Amino acid sequence: MSLSRIYHVALYMGVAALVGCGGGGSSSGDTLASNSPIPGDGGSGGGIGGSGVSTSGTINGFGSIFVNGIEFETDDAVISVDGQDVGEDALGLGMVVFVTGTVNDDGVTGIANSVVFDDEVQGPISDIQLDGDGNTKILTVLGVTVIIERTGTVYEDTSFDTLAIDDLVEVSGFRDDSQRLRATRVEKKSGFVDGVSEIELKGVVESLAGTQFVFGVYTVEFSGADLSDVPGGTLQDGMIVEVKGTLQGNLITATQIEREDGLAGSFEDDDEISVEGTITNFVDSGSFDVAGVAVDASSAGLIPSNLVLAAGIVVEAEGHWRGDVLIAETVESRRGRIEIEAVVASVSDTTVTLQLFGGTVTVEIDSQTLLDDETDQADPMTVQDIGVGDFLEIEAIQSGTSLLATRLDRDEMDDDVLQAPVESFVTNSSVTLLGIRYGTAGAEFENENDVSVTEAEFYSLLKVGMLIKVEDEETADGVADEVEFEHDIKFGGDSDSSSDEDASDSEDESDAEDASDSEDESDSDSGDGSDESDESEDPEDPEDPEDPEDPEDPEDPEDPNNPGEWSKQLFPLVSVCGACPGFFWPGEYSFTHRAR
Repeated sequence: MSLSRIYHVALYMGVAALVGCGGGGSSSGDTLASNSPIPGDGGSGGGIGGSGVSTSGTINGFGSIFVNGIEFETDDAVISVDGQDVGEDALGLGMVVFVTGTVNDDGVTGIANSVVFDDEVQGPISDIQLDGDGNTKILTVLGVTVIIERTGTVYEDTSFDTLAIDDLVEVSGFRDDSQRLRATRVEKKSGFVDGVSEIELKGVVESLAGTQFVFGVYTVEFSGADLSDVPGGTLQDGMIVEVKGTLQGNLITATQIEREDGLAGSFEDDDEISVEGTITNFVDSGSFDVAGVAVDASSAGLIPSNLVLAAGIVVEAEGHWRGDVLIAETVESRRGRIEIEAVVASVSDTTVTLQLFGGTVTVEIDSQTLLDDETDQADPMTVQDIGVGDFLEIEAIQSGTSLLATRLDRDEMDDDVLQAPVESFVTNSSVTLLGIRYGTAGAEFENENDVSVTEAEFYSLLKVGMLIKVEDEETADGVADEVEFEHDIKFGGDSDSSSDEDASDSEDESDAEDASDSEDESDSDSGDGSDESDESEDPEDPEDPEDPEDPEDPEDPEDPNNPGEWSKQLFPLVSVCGACPGFFWPGEYSFTHRAR
């Protein structure tokens, strides 16, 4: 049996189990990775192999780690949390971890040598704002904007509803172009005690004078700090560091400071790597970043095949390293915009079928589906723990005629919810999604910005293929109580600059194409009432050159690709390995690790 070396750029750890064994990862800072095939869309069913491999994926249990379809044994792995050697039980769902190991010739099994966890930020919550339809909140933690989701975020010793001001929390997640942190995990440590509770923050040393320096909105006093992880024990302006200490007012009294700089060129030519993360610095399919890694996906296969690349979406890019760019062979979506919340009708080892009033919807589960049990009946939860009658909240990707779950939460009984593209509709009467028909008489209607609209206004905007959410309040009767438009790409809390439908002109229909079809569309009215109106006159057309929110408009002050303040910003690295420094690219985090 021969072994190949493997790098893990950063892992998003989630218990996503098909079986009760462990698996790993996603991103921290500027690197995140994941790679799992989607059934029915050309996936391979296993992980990548060969020498010089970098990969990451979702942990589906403990005892071994499943990463991108590769099962790594962890029996002899060194596991580190915040610099301390710990046992496997210290790892948790949703953590951002860093894994090194080897892959066997079969490409689906391997051995983990080390698993390292370090959070993005740890500190008190100073502000909480409810966003959108109530399923997203915006927190402020030590000046960092943190987006949490009711379903998309894992909670430990707290919940979406119970988080409060002054809770001391540890957060893992992904950064977007605006440096907003979308949390994959939030763990409550305790209530914050001024001058006593330990905080952790990463950033750039500025205005160094004596034993103090400026650190964002804070001043750091480090006269008593351990500087053994700073080269020569000497700090310098511009140095990127992680500070641990206590906070009183705006003064951080540091107990330990670690340098967080890095080595460029950590990958070698022809290394096979995969990285998962939020797309940032998007120009087109041939130029964008994933987890701080430059990606050229101009010749890549997209999974699902209708995937539209854009800033702000979470993807996994797999390919080979060429010079300083990942030449991607595949790019696949790792967050879904399909949502189903309903009772389980049946379950197998690889599928779960949910019962809505008007019919059933079957969703496939694979080794990267993140499984979370809000009812605390199973920890970790596996697919074998799911039973008929359980109420599930599922996020999924549509791949051809199949649905693949990216997130699955078991929760207390609640209203039925179905979010999916419109298949057909009858004006002022009904909508059909995933084969489920809902009457809409008496429903409340909202536009994409959660603003109430009339039934007539809603149907005047509605087109087949648009993403909408239908809520059928408990006890479900097949008549919608609320119907609202949803963005095809953006999740709750996303800023306008973080994801926009026109980000990939090569994938989207051009305005010229819209205009050429406008006469036909304006006159076409399907028998079910789905009027295909002229898209060229859509005031929200993201490709309209006069649209002030067009992220590719060179005069748009919020354009993350516009040279100016965006291109000059440096942001702190999320450390995932004390032995492995990171390198920083403008506007986002980055991290690399060289296999030894």
